[in-house]
Amino acid sequence: MPAAESAPRTAVWREPASLLPLRWGSYRPRVVAGLAMLFVGTGCILITTAYSLPFLLLGSLLQPAAWAVLPSTIGRRVAVAVPVLGFTWLMLGGSGFAWCYAVTLTAWLLVRMRPLVSFAALLLPIASSIVIPLFVTTYEQGWITVLVSTAAVVAGAWAARGIAVGWDSWQSVRTLRKSTD
Repeated sequence: MPAAESAPRTAVWREPASLLPLRWGSYRPRVVAGLAMLFVGTGCILITTAYSLPFLLLGSLLQPAAWAVLPSTIGRRVAVAVPVLGFTWLMLGGSGFAWCYAVTLTAWLLVRMRPLVSFAALLLPIASSIVIPLFVTTYEQGWITVLVSTAAVVAGAWAARGIAVGWDSWQSVRTLRKSTD
């Protein structure tokens, strides 16, 4: 085994996407702006009613723009924008569509370049989507679905990050691996 591979790791773990060369902007402002646009865009879609359709338009523009702003490879960002938007529209159907929140978390994990093992964190929004319809039975209680599902997605994202740190995702993301040949 070469010395470099057998030596203990002393470097601090870094987000895999932060190691990518960016064509514009810097890493942290793009993450903060993208995350804010994603939350606001999704929120605008989810508060849409027959009387507030401009919110649907605003959210439908903000959400794909958010994926474009987040630092990652272009293929990952393009692959998630339209599917996540479609599943966010489905979330308007109420608690029976709470499982759609897992799609948003899946896209986040893909764009953030998390290792495959960290996708186990999807169990949080999936479990909440099974439990929520048992308690949320009317459309007026939709805020409960939004609140609990959002908490499950945020907890899942942090859990996936914790798994990635433990797993050391820098080594497991193919686009960042250095060739040893």
